[in-house]
Amino acid sequence: MNGPTPRHPHAQAAGDVAIALGADPVRGLASTEAAQRLSAHGPNELTGEDTPGWFQRTAAQFADPLVILLLAAIAISLLAWWLDDEGGLPFDAIAIGAIVALNAAIGAIQEERAERAVAALAAMAAAQAGVIRDGRLHQIPAREVVVGDTIVLTEGDSVPADARLVEANTLRISEASLTGESESVIKAIQPVSTDAALADRLSMVFAGTAAVSGRGRAVVTATAMATEVGHIATLLGE
Repeated sequence: MNGPTPRHPHAQAAGDVAIALGADPVRGLASTEAAQRLSAHGPNELTGEDTPGWFQRTAAQFADPLVILLLAAIAISLLAWWLDDEGGLPFDAIAIGAIVALNAAIGAIQEERAERAVAALAAMAAAQAGVIRDGRLHQIPAREVVVGDTIVLTEGDSVPADARLVEANTLRISEASLTGESESVIKAIQPVSTDAALADRLSMVFAGTAAVSGRGRAVVTATAMATEVGHIATLLGE
């Protein structure tokens, strides 16, 4: 479970986002408040269902209504072949069976690739994060970052969660993992249009990206599966 996410934080003033989240961009959260939020909303990590084996993935393909209809067609074709008793092979049933088998194999392969992609997205998550709590900078496991935390980013840091920038000093972020853009993006604290595309949300930083240069400070707006990378992982897993 994840903490509350303000609607369109990229289009709101940084101060308004901080107020909505009960955050203090200068002193950060109190340790006790952060612990309560972590307990209430869970760790900042991508999650998913247990990975099924090849047999389970393949068997699941036969639950599709269209496949069930094809299986029924195979049964009817075999029955007709047996009743006609004309000899030879039941070519119609064999052809339909080949289509069903091929469909199941392709579906299972696609699911396996999606699972690998989700695992790769999870691997991009930062292991450590610099956060301000009780007025001091702390290095904590990224999985303990909560909504409302104030994170500090410097060159080489991975972004642990989606966050609204409150300070950006020549901060450049590589967002290739999310947008596919090879060039890093220079960030700013000014709000952008509500309908701005992900790549144009310059007032935000996103989980799974990395600081290339400069320095920034941001208030976390979403963690775990509520982040943009979490949404991608969800879509890949469907």
